[in-house]
Amino acid sequence: MPGSSTQSTVEQERAMALLALGFDATQACLLAATRDGGRHVETDEVQRMLAAGCTHETALRILL
Repeated sequence: MPGSSTQSTVEQERAMALLALGFDATQACLLAATRDGGRHVETDEVQRMLAAGCTHETALRILL
């Protein structure tokens, strides 16, 4: 199934970006796979939250 392979790759890339933002592997995988209304959590959105002073734990509670 080409679609699921591409989706998996996108989720892996998103998880790697979230790891770089300081989330642990479990948190990064959860956020990378989370969909809200059919759209994924965007790493840019997470980065803005962290830059504004949001802790990783608070960002998780908001986004999950």
